[in-house]
Amino acid sequence: MTTDTGRSAAPAKQRVLPALVRYSFAEAPAVSTLTVLTAVLAGAAPVGITVAIGELVDGLTSAAGKGTSGSVADDCYRWVAVIVVLFLVTHLTESARSALGRALGRRVTGRLGERVMGAASEPTTVGHLEDSAYLGRISRARGAGTIDMPPGEAVFGYSTRSTLWVTAIGSAALLTGVAWWLGPIVFVVFTLLHSRLVRNYRKAVVETVNQTTELRRTSYLRDVPITPGAAREVRLFGLAGFFRDAYQAEWRTNMAGVWRRRREHDLFVVVVVLLTGAAVASVFCYLAYRAATRADGTTVGDLAIGGLAVRALMQVLRADDDDLRMGFGGKAAAEALSFPATEPATEPAAEPAAEPAAEPAPAQAAEPLVPSKAVPVASGAIACEGLRFSYGGGAGEVLHGIDLTVPAGQSLAVVGLNGAGKTTLARLIAGLDAPSGGSLHVGGVPVDDAGRRGWQRQVVAVFQDFGRYELTVRDNIAFGSLPHADDEDGLRAVARQAGLLDFIERLPDGWDTVMSSGYAGGVDASGGEWQRIAIARALFGLRHGAQLLIMDEPAASLDPRAEARLYDTFHELTAGATTIAISHRFATVRKAERVVVLDGGRIIEDGTHEDLVAADGRYAELFRLQAKRFEEVAS
Repeated sequence: MTTDTGRSAAPAKQRVLPALVRYSFAEAPAVSTLTVLTAVLAGAAPVGITVAIGELVDGLTSAAGKGTSGSVADDCYRWVAVIVVLFLVTHLTESARSALGRALGRRVTGRLGERVMGAASEPTTVGHLEDSAYLGRISRARGAGTIDMPPGEAVFGYSTRSTLWVTAIGSAALLTGVAWWLGPIVFVVFTLLHSRLVRNYRKAVVETVNQTTELRRTSYLRDVPITPGAAREVRLFGLAGFFRDAYQAEWRTNMAGVWRRRREHDLFVVVVVLLTGAAVASVFCYLAYRAATRADGTTVGDLAIGGLAVRALMQVLRADDDDLRMGFGGKAAAEALSFPATEPATEPAAEPAAEPAAEPAPAQAAEPLVPSKAVPVASGAIACEGLRFSYGGGAGEVLHGIDLTVPAGQSLAVVGLNGAGKTTLARLIAGLDAPSGGSLHVGGVPVDDAGRRGWQRQVVAVFQDFGRYELTVRDNIAFGSLPHADDEDGLRAVARQAGLLDFIERLPDGWDTVMSSGYAGGVDASGGEWQRIAIARALFGLRHGAQLLIMDEPAASLDPRAEARLYDTFHELTAGATTIAISHRFATVRKAERVVVLDGGRIIEDGTHEDLVAADGRYAELFRLQAKRFEEVAS
């Protein structure tokens, strides 16, 4: 099933720069303001230096032969001082702009990451997280792609480029002051060349990365005949010619595009050099002529200003990593901003359940999370009425009108062949997916969009793909009821019940050992140990009020003895709770109070183990087949 959240959505049709600027100022107004100010100052100061140098040249021209004192000389000293100060301002503001731009970029990347995570976590169902198009949006919003650029890189790129453009615009204005038409013409020509350079640069980078991927296969074909593992078969089967011909064919095909792009790039560079050289030579010749003829009062200082302004404008004629940051980081920012902003979620509190008498009373519980609004917390019988479900918004229905009522406290086993719909039914009952049709009620309360999150807090589960959190073993188990994470007695009790306590006590840091060797002092656990942790997590949730336990192949990674111990105590451990066990192993099934058999998304049998065996239907057939297999193995 797909929801609005799960559909593939293109980034919002908005200009990235204004949206990113607004977002930056909203999230970090002080840093954003300082970044803009330093970017403007860092760009304006070189323009001031150009003006000061022009004035200094005129002053030196006037002061020639008049000594080092006097009013004209004093003016020259003042302009030298101005140039020195502006040089310092340029370097200081550029350093500050760079530091602030990177800090703001990191802030934006972090906040947009939280925005994406919040939007992806907001739905109570999980179907959108299994939609490849939606996962692609998340990946692009984080900056993954051909060129990995997170959104914040665009902020840094724009801050750097803004400094350059402030200098370019100021320099064009200086040229306009010398000749009103000169500044606009040079600025427009250089801007057009810049746009084409940037476009070619981005295209070349993308194609180079793609070419690297394509050439990986070419390199593989080249190296196979000399790879020790394959060299024997290459010779025995006479494959050397095949790999040589395949390598040469792919090499020519792949390199043809590279050679073509190189020729295009070389031609474009020649055109840019010729145009730039002609433009610069024309400007200098024109300014030199005006200065020599004193046309309209043009001075040698004006010539210096014009030359320095043209040199500054030539900085526009470059393409580098900042253009990649603005291009690819901007795309990531646009994708991230297309996700809706959400408020931090508050979880509904679960109602406490009576503690099992056989276990020690838990320590004082932590304060439960307070829901932001009244969320119905359902309890009682679970009733599925005409429940239907289909993936992909209607194509290929998995469940066809399931009618099933599970009284509170009953242990139910669900069996069937692969693809029968067992796990899908469990997910629907847990509230992890919304049905395509029909309804789910718990104690008469509908489990719909309004009540789904409250019901989820009453469910604990051990799925086949249970979570393996690279956190402490304490956290891994306490996640079953996080508000009660300080229940030390409860944690030890469920660890003992799951056969995990000895393992935990042997860990380097005991309960505080991180379950991953990728961290200092951390360890890796086996598949069976991870499964015991998942079972302990579910039992901890039951201990603190969960009403339903779902076990989907709970013993898949346990050895036979551990499996037998788990099943011998399973119903004792879950006494008083509603349990739904999905398993292909009848050691679990036969001990359940009730068994339902799914086939093709429909319930075809329903009863106790003894009744279904006596009925000699599908269940009896599966039971005999498995029993026969074990008998053959034993013999």
